[in-house]
Amino acid sequence: MDDKDYADYKVRAQFFNAVGRTLDGLAGMLSRKPCIVKVPDGMEKYLDNVDGKGHTIQQFVDMVCKDTLITGWGGLLVDMPQSDDTVSQADFESKGLYAYMTYYKAEAITKYRWQTKGRFNPLKYVILKEPTEVELTGTFNTEIRDYWRVLQIDENGNYKQTLYNDKLEPVFETNPKWKHGTFKELLFSFTSANTEPEEPLLSDLVNVNLSHYRKSADYENGLHWTGVATPYERGWLPETQYDENGNEVAQNPMKLGGTQFLYFPPGTEQVGYLEFSGNGLGQISQAMQTDEERMAILGARIIAQQKKGVEAAETAKIHNAAENSVLASFANNMSMIFSKALRTYLMLTTGQEIPQEEVSVKINTDYDVSTMSPSELTALVALWQSGGIAKSDLFRNLKEGEILDADRNLDEMNAEIDEEQKSKMAMQMPQWIE
Repeated sequence: MDDKDYADYKVRAQFFNAVGRTLDGLAGMLSRKPCIVKVPDGMEKYLDNVDGKGHTIQQFVDMVCKDTLITGWGGLLVDMPQSDDTVSQADFESKGLYAYMTYYKAEAITKYRWQTKGRFNPLKYVILKEPTEVELTGTFNTEIRDYWRVLQIDENGNYKQTLYNDKLEPVFETNPKWKHGTFKELLFSFTSANTEPEEPLLSDLVNVNLSHYRKSADYENGLHWTGVATPYERGWLPETQYDENGNEVAQNPMKLGGTQFLYFPPGTEQVGYLEFSGNGLGQISQAMQTDEERMAILGARIIAQQKKGVEAAETAKIHNAAENSVLASFANNMSMIFSKALRTYLMLTTGQEIPQEEVSVKINTDYDVSTMSPSELTALVALWQSGGIAKSDLFRNLKEGEILDADRNLDEMNAEIDEEQKSKMAMQMPQWIE
């Protein structure tokens, strides 16, 4: 192929976006039920804008999880604006100087190293690339330049941040601190269960998807050339052409297509169309179907054709058990990372020490979309009424069966029920009693 032919060859190819659709499906299952977030009383207001850009904790978790599903690697930095030590917490909050979380994609984490302190191995430093919009001197134009943020433990054992511009000149340097002093470790966590980058969940699916794309290029190219027949004549050749100097003009390369006419040397005189024969395209088509089946097996069940006939619920659960267990493991790991980051964020924001057990983020691990049947609901309520289970067990099963919202609280529900009962009794009470 020459350059134009190759460009046309690539244009004809169709990309079957199995990876993108699977990613959307997995991210959707993670957020099918909202995160269960536990914080100390009075701190709920700090969950409405955790990144300084107006994103709630739920929105921020969704964004980070979706990107981490793609790369399997990223980082969470908890930071806060620095102020004078004499500024009170009330003044600090009144100025909007809250702490915030920042997510760094895998591509932004350029270098890092761990310390060795017995069984405790904290980060020694992390270097992060930050594309920064810079105003050009004397103009109203801007351009994006790569700045570098270095998080490190300095020679005094304190957490230090340094920001370098694109010329590697330091433009900002600080030892982050709060009311209790400086920090002895980086306020940064990787979004991976391992201390090193790991293969993403979608890696195998990506490889098959690319193979499918390459086959599509060959298949569509074959359809293009064989779908439009080329007319030909055998038994006559055009006269040889000469230039003004008497030299024979070279013939153009043979081309195929409905706008071309091919001539062949004398032999058996015949006029007709060149047409495709054989099963070459059929083999490519079959190979593409095989790739699609592989992608379904590797986790893209949402793109597979629906089964003909009814599949038993238990059978369906077995089919999805492996995928669910991998996704649930991912969700549990992200829950621990966000729990740690949220606790740090709240401590910096409020200036208070917060016990670890008082802050948690639980990402959804229930991916069974079937809800509780009426007969199951009746049996569950009857079991509770007979004293077979506690009310808390009933409440938990109703949430898991999606009869109640996932973020429903038992104490709040009991209080609402009591208020409703009082209102009903007041409405039914005869007026003369008053």
